[in-house]
Amino acid sequence: MSQELITADNLTKELLASILDAAFMEYSLDDENDLMVNAEVNYFVLLSDRKDRIQLMCLFGFEPDSSELERLQCVNNINNKYIIIRASSRDNKTLCITWDIPVAGGISKKAFVLALKRFSSIPQDAIKDFASDLIK
Repeated sequence: MSQELITADNLTKELLASILDAAFMEYSLDDENDLMVNAEVNYFVLLSDRKDRIQLMCLFGFEPDSSELERLQCVNNINNKYIIIRASSRDNKTLCITWDIPVAGGISKKAFVLALKRFSSIPQDAIKDFASDLIK
């Protein structure tokens, strides 16, 4: 893997896919042509519109019989314990866990791959800690 930096100027899905290939990471493209990494949990690798950051996003369905209060407490607890990620409730049906990786000034390909690997373990830990009875 070359030491070339990922920057706003060269950030594309194709570049990120080539980095995943070089790191021997499994991924696929969904129906909307978004990158999805297949790891401990499946998660999306998305580009911001301004190409100033890469967002890692993992989605989980809440149990239909869980209350809004339980879901919001879950989100708050995850946000309090796991400071590098952000948890939110989408439409009160889905737990969304994200991590934004800024590319301003550049990020090495190695640092990007290490960030992906770090992120892949966090959602499972967060669910085990705070949402094991709330996720389908």
